[in-house]
Amino acid sequence: MSETRNSDYKLPKIIFISVVRDFKMYDRLVRKNVYNSGADFIAFDNRNENIGIASRYNFFLDGYDFAEPAWFVFCHEDWEAKESIASKLNSLSTGILYGPIGAKSIVTEKKIYRYSVGECWQSDRNGENLKKEKGLLKKGIVDTFDCQCLIVHSTLIGKYSLRFDPSFSFDLYVEDFCINSFEKYGIVSKVLPMKCRHWSHGKLTDRFYSSKSYLEGKYSGIYTTTAGGAMIGNTGTKKVISFKHSIFNHPEKYWIMLTIKRK
Repeated sequence: MSETRNSDYKLPKIIFISVVRDFKMYDRLVRKNVYNSGADFIAFDNRNENIGIASRYNFFLDGYDFAEPAWFVFCHEDWEAKESIASKLNSLSTGILYGPIGAKSIVTEKKIYRYSVGECWQSDRNGENLKKEKGLLKKGIVDTFDCQCLIVHSTLIGKYSLRFDPSFSFDLYVEDFCINSFEKYGIVSKVLPMKCRHWSHGKLTDRFYSSKSYLEGKYSGIYTTTAGGAMIGNTGTKKVISFKHSIFNHPEKYWIMLTIKRK
């Protein structure tokens, strides 16, 4: 583990925590990113011991001095902020989880409506196949965030002793964190609109589906994730309908969302 800090850093204090196997990419996108200037950086070297990300994150939390308030940004080595986060965090509630992109579900008697919230450019690690992932809404409450980035204040972690489930090695650890925080403590997750890029499209492997099966056994509710648009929980015979950012995809979606919200 290595740590760097800029002595001229002003409030709010921000710490980026990442698990790293490609330090060249990490330095370019995270540690030396001009938009992250002034922050602290914790980098776990995972080149030799490929320890699960949740366990690495917990190691940081277990050793942190919570007497010093700070915003924690848990992010991938290939997640790139394209604007400063510091100016956005000053006005945010410390009692909410934040992330740049997430997914939301609306459960009714016979149907489940799901949609993404937030925006993020995505590409291959070599920069090819660049595509903008654009959610139905730019901001709002979500069920879960994508694992690429989770932002949470230290006081919230300290108050409830929040931790990541180490059973999730490289998939769904942020989704579990969001659901656990909500079901146990009523902590909501909210998309923080910001310009960013994830240098990975990601792949759903057998490991993902194994983790998903374990996750579904932990909680009683129904949730969704950005990863493949997967549903989490027992959906039974309910029909799942995905709302997308297009006038040709269920044009009645805004009316449905407004009506359900009013109820």
